[in-house]
Parts: sequence; C-alpha cells; structure tokens
Amino acid sequence: MPPVRFSVSQVCAAAACARILYFDAVHARTNLLPRPTVTRIWRPGDDVTAAGSLFHAAVDAFHREHRRLFATPQLTALLTPMPSRDALAATLLQTFYWECVDRDALATKDAEQQRAFMGVLRNYTGELADVLTYALGRGRESSIVLDELFADTRRRVDVTFPVGPAGEPVHVTGVLDYVFHDWRTGRDRILDYKLLPPAAADKFQVGIYALMHHVQHRTEPSAGVLYLHPRRELHELSWEEVRGGRATVFNLLASMREWVGYDEVAKTGLKPPGSPDVCSRCKWRHECVRRLGPVDEGERLTHWTDAAADPIRPEVRSPSDEPDPPPSPERTQGGLWLGHTDAGTPAEVPLTALPTHVAVVGAAGSGKTWLAKAVAEEAVLAGVAVLAIDPQGDLVQFLRPADPTKLSPAERERAARFTQTAAVRVLTPGTDHGERISLNPLKLPTAGGADVDDLLATTAGHLVTLAKATGEVESQKTFVFQLLRALTRGPARDLSLGDIATALRDPTAAGLDDPDRFVRKAERERLARQLNNLEHGPAARLFVGGRQLDLGWLATPPTLGHVPLNVVYLNALADDAEKQGFVAALAVEVYRWMVASGGSAGRPRLLFYLDEARDYLPAGTSQPPAKKPLLRLFAQGRKYGVACLVCTQSPRSVDYNVFGNCSTKLIGRLESAQDVDRVREWFAPQGPPPAWVAGRVGAERGTFVGRWPGQPGGIDGVSFRSRNLLTAHEGAWSPERVAEEVAARKV
Repeated sequence: MPPVRFSVSQVCAAAACARILYFDAVHARTNLLPRPTVTRIWRPGDDVTAAGSLFHAAVDAFHREHRRLFATPQLTALLTPMPSRDALAATLLQTFYWECVDRDALATKDAEQQRAFMGVLRNYTGELADVLTYALGRGRESSIVLDELFADTRRRVDVTFPVGPAGEPVHVTGVLDYVFHDWRTGRDRILDYKLLPPAAADKFQVGIYALMHHVQHRTEPSAGVLYLHPRRELHELSWEEVRGGRATVFNLLASMREWVGYDEVAKTGLKPPGSPDVCSRCKWRHECVRRLGPVDEGERLTHWTDAAADPIRPEVRSPSDEPDPPPSPERTQGGLWLGHTDAGTPAEVPLTALPTHVAVVGAAGSGKTWLAKAVAEEAVLAGVAVLAIDPQGDLVQFLRPADPTKLSPAERERAARFTQTAAVRVLTPGTDHGERISLNPLKLPTAGGADVDDLLATTAGHLVTLAKATGEVESQKTFVFQLLRALTRGPARDLSLGDIATALRDPTAAGLDDPDRFVRKAERERLARQLNNLEHGPAARLFVGGRQLDLGWLATPPTLGHVPLNVVYLNALADDAEKQGFVAALAVEVYRWMVASGGSAGRPRLLFYLDEARDYLPAGTSQPPAKKPLLRLFAQGRKYGVACLVCTQSPRSVDYNVFGNCSTKLIGRLESAQDVDRVREWFAPQGPPPAWVAGRVGAERGTFVGRWPGQPGGIDGVSFRSRNLLTAHEGAWSPERVAEEVAARKV
C-alpha cells in the first residue's frame, strides 16, 4: 500500500485546523497542482516582518562556508580556551554581514525592515557566541567544537510512519533550519528560526522535526524554537517532551490520511473537524460550513496511546533509506550479502573472509547496528553459529521476523528461510527473563602452556574483581592464579566457587606450597569469605541457577538443520562490574572451547558478535576485566574458526589492536576529522590511505564503504547501501519486554 505524502507544513496546518488541510488538498486535485499550497493562518503581529527569506539564505551560506570563515585571522584569534563572548559576538556579526548577506537585496527593503533584519543578525550571532563560549570554556578543542556545531548536514527529514489502524503508511518530509550538538545539555538539538511573534504551533512543528530526526537518525534530540524578532526568545522542548507527544503526532498523521480522502458529496470517509479559533483569519471560511457543515462536526482517529506508541521507532525506514530491490543473482555462492551499490552491484563478503574478523564503525544513527545484524543473519544462513553480546536490547530482536510488507518477494523468501534455520536463544545471566545461565561451576583448562596460564590468570583476575577484594589486590590475583594452576593439574574437572573458597583456606592441601609468600593468611581467609559470598550472598545470581555456561552446548544445533543464534542479554544485570565479569568469563570460555576443539581449515564455526564494544575494549591503558580475554579472541580466533564481529560508534574509542586484527572494515558515517585520521591509520600498512575515507564525514545514513579480502576491484571505494533486515529492528527492548517475547515464542 503506497503511503500518503505530506510536508511538515501540512502537518502543522492540520494541527491548527483539519479543514484547512482538506480544502488545500481538494484545491490541488481540482487544479491539477503537483502539490498543495499550504494555507497560512495569519496572526496579530505577523505583518511586521524582518526579511525572513533573506535571513535564511544568509544562514545557509554561513553554514556552507563556516570552515573558510572560521579560518580567517580575526575569528581564529578568538577561538581560545577562555574566549571573550562579546568580542566573539561582534566579530561573528561583522563576518556574517559582509560575507553571507545579500546586501543588494537588503537595500531594497524599507528602513523598518532593515533595522529589524540587523536586530535579527545580532540575536543570531549572539546565540552562536554563547554556544561557542560555553564549549571552548570547558576545554574542548576548537576544531572539534566547529565540527559538532556545523558539520551535521542531515537537515532533510524524510520518514514513513505506519500509523494507520492497520499500519497504513504516511510519509512526511521537511527541512530543518539547524541541527547541532549542544554541550550545554549534552544532546543533539534541532533549532527552528522564527522571525515572527511566538505561537504554540511553532513548538509543535519543531517537535515533529525532532521526532522525525530521531526516527531517521536515532539522535534523541532536544528541540527549540529560537525567535529572533521582534525580540530574542528561546522556547524549548526536551527529548522527553518530544517523545511524550508521539501518540498525538501519530494520531494526527493517521487522521490526515483519512481526511484528505473524505468525499463530501457521498459523505463517506472521515470528515475533518474545524477549529473555530482560526475561522476569522482563514481564506476557506466562506466555503467551510456550506460544504462540510458546522465547524464542530468531524472525527479524529485516536487509536494511538502513549503505551502503544512505545517504542518510538516502529518498523520504519524512509524511502531514502530503503534499498532498491535485491540485485540480480550474480552473487557468489556462500557469500555474505550486505547490500548493493547505486549501480546494483552486490556488496558481498566471501564466507572465507569471516574468520579474519569484521569491524563495523559508524556514528550514532548511521545504521551500524543494522549492518552488523545483517552480517549475523548472513552467517546463520551460511550455517555458522552466532554468539552475540547484547548490552542494550537491540540484538534480542532476532526473535521476531521483519514486517513482510516492507520486504521484496526475494527478501521475503530469504526471511522465511532464516526463520526456519535460526535457532534463536536469548540467554540472560543472573535472571529468568530468558534462558538463565550461570558461571558456576567454572570450566577451566587442564593442559599446560602459556595460553592456559593466560586463561587462568584472567579467571583469577575477574574472580578477585567480582569479589570486590580490598588490600593487596594484585597479590591476591597472583595467589588465586597459582592456586588455580595447582587445582587444574591432573584429570579435567569443573570447579565450583565453593571448591576454590575451600582451597583458599587450606592451599597446602590443594597442592600449593608456601602460600604465605603470596598473601598473608588473614587476607586469604577474607578473600575466601568474599568468594563464598559470590555463591551465597547478594551477588550470587551470576553463579547460581540456570544452565552452566558451556560453549559446546551453545555451538551445537538443537536439531538437525538448525543453526544456533545465541544472544546474551546483559541489560538486566545490576552494574558494570557484573557485566564486565560475565563478558570476561564468556570470552575465557570461548577461548577454552576453541583450543580444546582444534582448528577448522579456514571455515568459520562461530561468529562472536560484540555490539557497542567501547565499554569492553576501550582505547588506551584502561584494562577492564573483559579487555584482555576479548583481545585474545581477535588475536588467535582465526586459526580456530572463531570469527569476531565488533561494532562501535567511534574508531578512537576502541583499542587499536582490535582493528589491526580485522581484515574486513565497513565504514559508515563518521563524525569528525579525528575519526577520519584514525580510519586512515588502519589502512597505512597497506599503502596510501584510500581517498574515500574523508567523504565518510556526514555520509548518508545506511551507506557504507568497505574493504575485505577478495573484494572485487569494481566495488573498492564505492558506497553501498545496507540491505533490508530479515528480523525486527526497533527501539531497545527492556528486560520486561524480553521476558514477554521469550514467553510468547514458547506458546
């Protein structure tokens, strides 16, 4: 079903009076106009103007030329850690006037308009000076400040909302005045400039803009209407207020779809109601009652509620985000199909490249998780088991198939095959929201060697960390490591926390001589009590109940013809320490399993997928418990057929060694010049950095450029658009939502 299309201006007109929308639409149809002309409702004071078209043209020129203008000596000298706000405002005003304003057009205005226009410029440049002074005064580098203040060019919003009673689509388009990162609030902010007196409809309009920008780019922006004439006023909406009004917007859009189709002759369809408070100023007032009856007659759709409108991102993609139909079947057998270029060339990574690891990088809202999920879906279709770490609730949505109405016939066939193939299990450490898994007993290696010692040292470290040990912590880690070495000599066996706590109290009986050279007896006994608390105290939920963590079980198909897709949902854990401890233990178990089961002759056996990697693999010297065992998987997984897939917003936030071990790199939209420099460094060992990297700053959502082994020359450096997902992708699921979905799947 094709969507009915509206502009944001039409939405605002309908919010003021549904009959204005109706009469504008009928007028356009009757006169064969390509699009309706939106009727303007004039308000008191609207006749005093300040040359708004001239101002918006100047602002557009300033945004386009901001890098050149801020590079001039007079502005560069003011971009210091402690700038003078007044000096910056004055210089910005002067630069803006001489460089961006069409002064010949301004000269044609009358004296009152010229005075009003100059007042608007002072208010506008003063606002910029306030924002810049705040950011620079908090030690941010001027280049980063300017990037975040002007580099977001995603001003067009173009979204289809399936809001009708049966999901009927409504498509809305608009163009934002300005979107930037506001350091005063820590959020992206949508601004709409107005050169007229304030009106309630203006906040409604900018709220729609912010909602659409979030749906398209996942930004959660605050919003504001900045009135620059007759005086400066900022009317604000927090993201929570924007989000809180979504049901009102959805009901309005659904109603608009029906109103424009009303048949006033046959009196069929949804009759639009009027708004008496605008009648005296509406050009349709003489026809309104004659043709549609009393103003208070009419209906609205009200099927959306706050609860029903949650999550905020229903399964929508704008037409500009929608891929074309799948390319013709010139695809290689067994490849991972990720999307296609504008020319229809498939972007397809050979399955044999998967064990050399994959990195997906893109700013918030760039579509990186979408593409990474496509990689995981392709792995399952190729028969590769998946183990995905889900910190937030995006990956558990593998449980649900995508809306088939949004897929082409070929995609629907692949989606059906995926549903038949994927054995999706949601694993919830420490809780019963999904299938509960625990860390007790511990699976430990028994063979000697440096790798095993590393595993034991990692296990010792995260046990001491989880026990919240005090005193000589490093000495205690060394002691537990030595104790684990002693306990794992001889036949293989699993160890419970109780076994380890007992050995801590009597290390000599466990085979560790002279324990005092590591830790004093008092500290050993205290550590034994703390480990005992992990099994029996408030933190016991990671170590008791459910199924024992076992990669053999996770990687084995439950029935013939199925492929395991395991999602480890972390969002129900209490704190970062529990999350780090569990991910560290999971990485150790993956390594133990792959070493014990041997190599794979180049074919991947398991895809280990880590979403939002920054917290677990941070750049620099930070060493959270999960970092070392995870890095080991990237360094050694290839020879054992364990492929790693990592996903992150910023290439600067994740340890460089991760990307050094990823032969496949998929680059979405980048945020800054610093991100570009980091990506260029990745390709330095292969020769000159590719020219396309710089173009990823501000790139369109859902587009990527990649490098991978076996890549055809014709696609190197060419942007491709990610394919449609075969499974659901909406706002992150809460633990309660996960439990509901898991329970529904069992029915």
